Amino acid sequence: GVMPKVVANESHAAASQDDCKGASRGRSWGLLVTAGVGGTLVALYAVVLPFVTPALRRVCLPFVPATSTQIQNVLRMLENRSGSLVDIGSGDGRIVIAAAKMGFKAVGYELNPWLVWYSRYCAWRDGVHHNTRFYISDLWKVSFSRYTNVVVFGVPQMV
Repeated sequence: GVMPKVVANESHAAASQDDCKGASRGRSWGLLVTAGVGGTLVALYAVVLPFVTPALRRVCLPFVPATSTQIQNVLRMLENRSGSLVDIGSGDGRIVIAAAKMGFKAVGYELNPWLVWYSRYCAWRDGVHHNTRFYISDLWKVSFSRYTNVVVFGVPQMV
């Protein structure tokens, strides 16, 4: 009469070990999924952050893209002018590229490196990279006296 009890206990012990293996397997999948989602969010945050927030500066100057109407207004003001042009806080480079298409030697200064790289790419794509220069620089530390035309296209805090 003792034998069946021992067998029952052994099978119960084996079943509980299998349950533990299944639970740990499920836990590791959960960790992998969590790590994957977390890694994706961190990568997305790193890419989007420079466009959403200004590039760590003492005075907060957010990136506000110029509308096509605003660019047309700037170009209209430049119609009878020539020489070199600088855009202070050039952002995504639209004004610099548009001025280069009009024949200006155009330069943009922007503190946010992501926007500078994007500007350089756009200038290359539009075939005006030989007439444009984009610099990663704090606009408060650059002298603009050598430029004939200075465009300050910014927010009220900047002016």
